[in-house]
Amino acid sequence: MGIGDYSTFSSASELHKKAEQAREEEKFDQALDLIQKAIENYEKEKNYEGLSRAIQSRALTYKHLLLLSNDQKYLDLAGKDAEESLIIAKNYNLTNVFSSCYFRLGEIAMLVKDFKKAIKNYQQALVSYNGTSAEKGDYRYHLGEALYRNGDKEKGKEMILQGLKEIQGNSAEVDSFLIHVWESGCYIRLADLLRDDEPEKAKKYLQKAKQISESDEKLIIRRRQIRGLSKLFN
Repeated sequence: MGIGDYSTFSSASELHKKAEQAREEEKFDQALDLIQKAIENYEKEKNYEGLSRAIQSRALTYKHLLLLSNDQKYLDLAGKDAEESLIIAKNYNLTNVFSSCYFRLGEIAMLVKDFKKAIKNYQQALVSYNGTSAEKGDYRYHLGEALYRNGDKEKGKEMILQGLKEIQGNSAEVDSFLIHVWESGCYIRLADLLRDDEPEKAKKYLQKAKQISESDEKLIIRRRQIRGLSKLFN
């Protein structure tokens, strides 16, 4: 399905929402078509916050394509988009967007195993954060993963668990789908990180991630990720 099939969705925000839905269903080509149209419409509307967020959304789509294909062109595209989203936010002083820009840059740094850079960006994302406490927990556990992989395992694990507590304790703040994404993602990180150091705990965390992913039919990407991680345990 191409862009033209969505002609009834006239606003950028509607196209943006459809793009994110397509991404979560692993319809990545469709997601890229839609987000490109959303970007064009945000530019016409001079909605620069929407523009920055849409470019971040495209970066995330490229990240998923990279992890699926291992094609390094997607790493370059994701990195450029993450940087561009921050440039736009700074140019227009979009204080509501700074945190998500830095978060996306942290994700890119993790992809290339530059954990020090990831830590710096995740920390900046938390400092500038002004959203829900539940999503802040998502940001925090990503910082914890970066710390753990950078060698500070005790502090990293502590921060991941703190992030998990924030997500679970504030679950009423956002849509249940997002809570399931963040909570299962946190358990996956714990399972992966602790596979060698605490294998029994790692298995329990993986099982919790499985239970959450199986309870929500929309967690298509998460179930694929869990299948991949499960093979490492086997």
